[in-house]
Amino acid sequence: MDEWVNDLDIEMIPDAYREFAELIGVIGFYKLAQAFGGSTIYIPKADTILRPARDHHIKQEFNGYNHAELARKYDLTEKWIREICGPGHHKDQMTIFDFIDETP
Repeated sequence: MDEWVNDLDIEMIPDAYREFAELIGVIGFYKLAQAFGGSTIYIPKADTILRPARDHHIKQEFNGYNHAELARKYDLTEKWIREICGPGHHKDQMTIFDFIDETP
């Protein structure tokens, strides 16, 4: 039956699934049916898919003190920026203990 896939056109796809086939192509839809046919699947929202890339950019821009700026830029709360980046203080920031001379 796989040899018939090239004979498929969009009008042959049932109406209930045609929007998917139009979006990913008839052959792509056939491959999806091969992989998951008969299953119930959940497709997450697009922002869920993009979230790791967004969080990566936020972490790259984080300087230890710019929670509010990043929250405005990415339309998030400062609390959410803290969840992504931590409470503050850049990893390369020195602490007061770095200045203590340990020699007697």
